[in-house]
Amino acid sequence: MSDFSRRTFLKSSAALGGATMLGGLSMEEALAAKFPWKAFTQYSAGKAGGGFDRAARNVAPEWERITGQPYKPIFTPGAGGVLTATKLLTAPPDGHTIAYIAFSSMNVSIHVRKPANFGFGAFAHLGQIYGGPLAMFVGKNSPYKTIEELVAKSKKKKATAGISGAREWYHIGGLIFNKRTGADIEYVPYGGGGPSRKAAASGETDAVMTGLFDASAQYDVLRCLCIFAEKNPIPHIIQAPTMFEAFPKVAIEMMHPTGLTTSAEVKKQNPDNYAALVDIFKRTLTAKVTRDRLIKSGFPPEAVTYWGPERIEEWEKAFLAEVKQITF
Repeated sequence: MSDFSRRTFLKSSAALGGATMLGGLSMEEALAAKFPWKAFTQYSAGKAGGGFDRAARNVAPEWERITGQPYKPIFTPGAGGVLTATKLLTAPPDGHTIAYIAFSSMNVSIHVRKPANFGFGAFAHLGQIYGGPLAMFVGKNSPYKTIEELVAKSKKKKATAGISGAREWYHIGGLIFNKRTGADIEYVPYGGGGPSRKAAASGETDAVMTGLFDASAQYDVLRCLCIFAEKNPIPHIIQAPTMFEAFPKVAIEMMHPTGLTTSAEVKKQNPDNYAALVDIFKRTLTAKVTRDRLIKSGFPPEAVTYWGPERIEEWEKAFLAEVKQITF
C-alpha cells in the first residue's frame, strides 16, 4: 500500500468509526476508489534529455512511492509550451494528468501567441521544482566590464545580445530591461540557450540574455554583468551586481520558475483531487531524497527551491503586469 493511500484509508476508517467502508467494499476496493487510482501522465514542454526530462525523472521515484502509481512523462515540446498545454487541458479533469512547464514562458506564450483554446487562468499550479533569475553575460574576453558600459554603448551604437528564441521569456526579459534602462540592445534568436551562449562567448554577439543557472556549463567562457534579482544567489561562484545595485531606480526581479501544473478544471470539478496533488508535490519535492537526486544530476542547490501554488500565483500576478506592457 502506498504511503498516500495508507493515510487516506486511515482517515476514511476513522470517519466511519471502523465500520465496513463504502457500503460493503473491501479495503482494496475502497482504496481503489480513492485518488489516485491510475497512472499519472506528465506532459513536458521540454525535449527528452533536457532539463525538464532530468528534473521529472528525479521527481518520479518519490512521487511513485507516495502515490503507489506510475509516473509517465510524455514529451510535447514546441510552440512555446502551447502543445503541452493543449494536451493537458483536453485531458479528463480527474487529476491524473499534469504538465511540466516554465511558468514564465507559458504566460509569455499566452500573451504573445494568444492561443485560441486557452488563456490566463487555465491552470492550477502545483509548485516549482527549480528556478532562478535571468542574467546578462558577455564573453570572457569582452571589452565590456560592467552592465552600465553595455547600456551606454547600446545608446550610441546598437549592441546585440543572443537569446534562445524570439518572443520567448528571455526575449521579453531583454525588452523589459531595454524599456527600464533606455538601452537599445537588439536581441538575436539562436534556436536554443546553448547556441545563444556560445555566440556571446565567441564574440559573435556582444552579450547573451539567459538564465543564471542555465549558463552554469559555460561559466568558464562567460562573464556575468548583471543578475536580475534582489540578491545574488551564488556569490561564491559568480561575482556580479544585481540590477538593484546597478540600476536601483528602475530595477526589477525577473525569475524563470519551472514546475508542475494541472488544469484549472481539476481544481474546480475535483477540488479534493487537486488538494491531494498539491500535497503529493510538496512532500515529493521537499523530501531529502528528491533534492539529493536533483543536485546529483546537475541542478545547482540554490535552484532547487520549493514554491507552493500561493507563491507562484503571487509571482505570476506581478510578472504579468510587467509582461503585458510589452507589445510587438
